Amino acid sequence: MSLSSSLFTGTSGLKNMGNALQVTGNNISNINTVGFKKGRMTFADTLYESVATQAGAEQLGRGMAVGDVAQNFNQGSFESTGNATDLSIGGNGFFIMRQSNSENLYYTRAGNFYFDKGGQLINPEGYIVQGWELNDDGEDTGSIKDIVLQAFTSPPKKSSQITAITNLDADAASKAIVLSNNWDSGEDTYLPSNNYEYQTVTKVYDALGSTHDVSIFYDKKSGTEWEYVVTCNPEEDKRDLVQGTDSKGLLARGTITFSQSSGDILDFTMDEFTGRLGNFTANGVNTVDNIEYKIMNSEAMAKDGYGFSFEYDGAVWQFEDKDRDGSIDPATEKPSNYPNAEIIYSDNDEIHLVLDQTSPPKTDPDLKIQLAQAAVATDSLGFDINDPNNLHVQGIEGTRYFGETANDNTKLEINDPGVMDKDSKGLGIIWNPYGGTGNSGQWYWSNPEVAAQPASAQTLVTGVNITDGGGGAVTTTTSTTAIVNAQDVSMVASGIKLAYNGTNWEWNDDIKSEDFTSTFTFVPKNDPKVTVTSAGSQGAFSTTAGPQPELHWTGSVWSTITTGVSNTANIGGNGAGLGRMEIVPSASNNTTVVFRTWYLDGTAPPSANPTTVQYSFSSALNTAAGQNIKFDMDPTPPREYADAAIINTGGSAVFSIDFDGDSSPDLTFNPSAGGAINANSHFAFNTDPNVPPEEYPDATLKGDHEEAVIDLDGSGNDDDNDDIRFTFTNDLKYGTSTHPYNDRSEIDFDILGSTAWTTINKSDIATTGYYGFTTDFLGGDFGATETKIEMNIGTKYVNNAFVNDSLSTTQYSKASSTIFQDADGYAAGDLTRVQVASDGIMTGIYSNGQLIPLFRVGLANFRNNYGLSNEGSNLFMETRASGTAITNKPGENGLGNISPNSLEMSNVDISEEFVNMITNQRGFQANSKTITTVDDMMQTVIQMKR
Repeated sequence: MSLSSSLFTGTSGLKNMGNALQVTGNNISNINTVGFKKGRMTFADTLYESVATQAGAEQLGRGMAVGDVAQNFNQGSFESTGNATDLSIGGNGFFIMRQSNSENLYYTRAGNFYFDKGGQLINPEGYIVQGWELNDDGEDTGSIKDIVLQAFTSPPKKSSQITAITNLDADAASKAIVLSNNWDSGEDTYLPSNNYEYQTVTKVYDALGSTHDVSIFYDKKSGTEWEYVVTCNPEEDKRDLVQGTDSKGLLARGTITFSQSSGDILDFTMDEFTGRLGNFTANGVNTVDNIEYKIMNSEAMAKDGYGFSFEYDGAVWQFEDKDRDGSIDPATEKPSNYPNAEIIYSDNDEIHLVLDQTSPPKTDPDLKIQLAQAAVATDSLGFDINDPNNLHVQGIEGTRYFGETANDNTKLEINDPGVMDKDSKGLGIIWNPYGGTGNSGQWYWSNPEVAAQPASAQTLVTGVNITDGGGGAVTTTTSTTAIVNAQDVSMVASGIKLAYNGTNWEWNDDIKSEDFTSTFTFVPKNDPKVTVTSAGSQGAFSTTAGPQPELHWTGSVWSTITTGVSNTANIGGNGAGLGRMEIVPSASNNTTVVFRTWYLDGTAPPSANPTTVQYSFSSALNTAAGQNIKFDMDPTPPREYADAAIINTGGSAVFSIDFDGDSSPDLTFNPSAGGAINANSHFAFNTDPNVPPEEYPDATLKGDHEEAVIDLDGSGNDDDNDDIRFTFTNDLKYGTSTHPYNDRSEIDFDILGSTAWTTINKSDIATTGYYGFTTDFLGGDFGATETKIEMNIGTKYVNNAFVNDSLSTTQYSKASSTIFQDADGYAAGDLTRVQVASDGIMTGIYSNGQLIPLFRVGLANFRNNYGLSNEGSNLFMETRASGTAITNKPGENGLGNISPNSLEMSNVDISEEFVNMITNQRGFQANSKTITTVDDMMQTVIQMKR
């Protein structure tokens, strides 16, 4: 080994000890550098030189070299700064930075960031922090990008849900028959306080950030059922289809049903108010929600117009050709009030409609229809036009109570106003106390005008039957019947009987005590009292054609004065004649006389159901004979028409009946139309006005002496079979408890209908779980500014049932009150500051009180952090040795969490660095001694030459 090699060996130590001091010095100089990671130098010996020795080949060292300079990525301490954009990473990972005007990405642990004037989150060198943009729900959108605040103001957000949690007083009483019917936007007080139990108000926001009050009114319907209406200020209601009406401000209505035992919600319904148009239908590419309407001329829509229906042939829209005959019949294929309606322009996404086309033709539409999707052939749509007067009203008006239903004895309940979709005037229902099984009474429709029309389907007069005086049928039983005034034929009456005495027609109805007028040839000790002890089905008879019936007391028995038979007599003369009476021997004595009468109908007496008449005396008759009773029997009109009178105008040929006693004929009959009418002929018929309203042909009526119930749509299901209910405080009389004429009761009323309410089916809310109503506070064309707002009362429709939240609307026996109310949405606001959470989400805090998620700070990690390249400015760059950066959210996939308001300081330990400095210094000194020693040795060698 040469001296020069020894010199180089010492030099390598001297040089590398200097390098080690450089690393230590660098650590010490960055002791306060944010996010700095200290370096560490390690040494390695160099290649060895092989030399020959007596023992063989041996190796001689040739000095040392730098093994590596590695960084220590241990966590540095955190220093609190109070600056929201100063971030540190608790754990593994690096912030991702992009060099401005470059696509180069860098990585750092130094989180001293701030927003520049352009809204970019940068470090002091201008590198831009990377992260994910967030949507309103705080979810990441897209790929990682620059964190840049585009606007330092928060745009307003329109409300999409209101929450109104209330308690409704279980002890409250109903204050309105139909709550929504009492709304009137034309009055100073839109809904008077005496029509509802409770009101709560929630503020909502429109798309421009303005606030509006949404009021919910509640009223009790029955024990556990409440109704509500959702409203807004009519002056703020810009929906096109309610303008110019007294219905402005009405948004929705519905019912809430509570558990009787717990007071919790069991069921919940909602109807949305649509306005001048309703009953929308759509088939094809567009749904009902995809079609918008704009009224251009509201004055042209002054009447109801039900059943507008259009179809698209692939080029134009036209009225639906329902009978497919190639033409449109205005009488059957256009609404009755709009026979001159005409489409003046249409294409695949728009229809212009004139409602009353004239000559010269109008060119400006009254109604425009716009479709969201271009129509295709066979698409169709339809709607109704609603009269603007009482547009929102579905209920009953003009109620008139007669008989025992009057004098505040009747309470009206409307349980399902939604089925009242058409106006219907002059309706009536009548309580017949003698109807039903066993004279238990029965309710009947009293709609005679409907029953009389059309003539081809008359039901008002039925069961006409004519027999001659001998009991046989007339040549034909045909009778010409003229309905002069159907309205007065208001009661169901079966078997109204008349008899012809050869000159006039007379009543021949069932016998009643009022049919008897007694005159006595010999008055007994006390005046008798006549009673009808049982009502027979055969009836009595007129006596004008024969002698008066007469009873004779023989001193021991009663008998009739007649020829050939001791105790029977034909009454009315003319042989078998009009009737027969028979004394009942077993029941007749000196205190009572009982006899039976039959209506013979011109044949032999029937064997069953005679009418039994009884005269009773206050004291027993003496045994003297010759006490006679003579009386007239004068049958009265049928019970159902106590004031009816026969108007004889044409002998046997023609007669009329005045049913209401106003001396004007209501029905006119001509029994001789089918053959001759003889004396003692009989005429019978039925009146049957028991038909539902023409507008509600499926309606049913039921009830008893306690209530009358109408199912207007004929559904008959348990949830909807009592659309209208009349209940009576005092029960109506019926059967034997009634007076023969005066206990008939009647209720007349009109139905106000509308199709402006649309029921929201539960299937329509299966996705969201909440009912929603539509508002428009800005008034854009074709619904452009409409907003759908969900209503949350503390229950959600899940899996075909309503599931109550822990905080929900209740019905308890305490004063009605609002427990909680809120609405989403907000007004515009200015950004006041930001805050960053541990998961990296950066939230903007605005002056409007809103916290809006903006970005999520991204982090990166490497398989080999030691392979990163130091680029200065606390930045690293990936290399092949480090591997590709793996980006993810803070706290996931092994990455650390973000600590805001703090900075990670240098991980340099000054004491450790000073020890390193001392050891490196001593190493440097020792190596320098090797060099000086070799130098001395070389000097000695040089001197050897001398």
